[in-house]
Amino acid sequence: MSSDASLVDAARAQEVFDELPEEIRVASLSPEYVVADAARDPSLHPVFLLWRSGAATLMHAVHEAAIPGEDACDWQSPYNYGGPLTAALDRAPLSAGWVAFEEVARARRIIAEFIRFHPVLANHHGYPGVVRADRPVVRVNLSVKNLLESYSGRARTAVRKALRNGLQLIWVSSQQARAVFPGFYREEMRRIGANDFYLFPDCYFEQLLALRSARVFAVQRDGELLAMGVFLFAPRIVEYHLSATSPAGRSVGATNLLVHGAAQAAQEGGFNVLYLGGGTDRRPDNPLLQFKRSFGPAELQFHFGSRVYAEKAYTALQGRLPELARSGRVLFYRGPSG
Repeated sequence: MSSDASLVDAARAQEVFDELPEEIRVASLSPEYVVADAARDPSLHPVFLLWRSGAATLMHAVHEAAIPGEDACDWQSPYNYGGPLTAALDRAPLSAGWVAFEEVARARRIIAEFIRFHPVLANHHGYPGVVRADRPVVRVNLSVKNLLESYSGRARTAVRKALRNGLQLIWVSSQQARAVFPGFYREEMRRIGANDFYLFPDCYFEQLLALRSARVFAVQRDGELLAMGVFLFAPRIVEYHLSATSPAGRSVGATNLLVHGAAQAAQEGGFNVLYLGGGTDRRPDNPLLQFKRSFGPAELQFHFGSRVYAEKAYTALQGRLPELARSGRVLFYRGPSG
């Protein structure tokens, strides 16, 4: 297969994704999610690389963006996770596929690539670039008989407190969510002083909430909205994606009930895992990580990876921007969330 044939459009990429084994069809790695996520920034362009040899498949989806002030671009995974999807591969075909992708990268003037691998799939294995472990992450085992009893005492107490206080968990339709969730989410992000990166535009939420995998749950009491969350449901794995909780909700355990309710819905639907992710930084005592660990163990590791396709151009860029390059970040010329 020529390098040109390794580029496919989103429709073809989705067809291939839908034919992959269920255990690797994670919603946040689906082509339709990659397209939806690009709506948060007009500079992002979804690119789908496909290599096949007989029954072997290697697919890699990235966002391509022009590098400011340069006649070049870079690749990175969508918000949260990315990395390759492989089926029926052994080491030799995998290497041939990555070589084909490298040719595509050079033809498209790609200087560098930054990838956040999915911890549940551990799809950093076989990646031909530099791979580093970053932080522990949490998944909830949905095969247990009594979900509530599988949590730590802290989480059990919070869920029971929420129910005693009259909190109710409801499923919100896509149409209802599009009318309410964006404003609620941004308001709470501003309240907690979140980076502007997380104040996603309406067009992003339109795309996200229209996904087949997206389900929105809300916690309310006496008609007052206390918490809302978006979860992505794939054939076997459910992923936490975004949520927000009001100050009133935090005081009565609304976030705990939100996570528990999503876990219950996933378990009743026959799913195997609810993936919650990790903390906001690498510290083992990170508050968000500790909250998530109250629902399950932090037994997985998040990895990221990078490749430099154009060494001379990359080195020259470091020389022109020495202050930014000292950060050690691969895409040092972009903001911390870029």
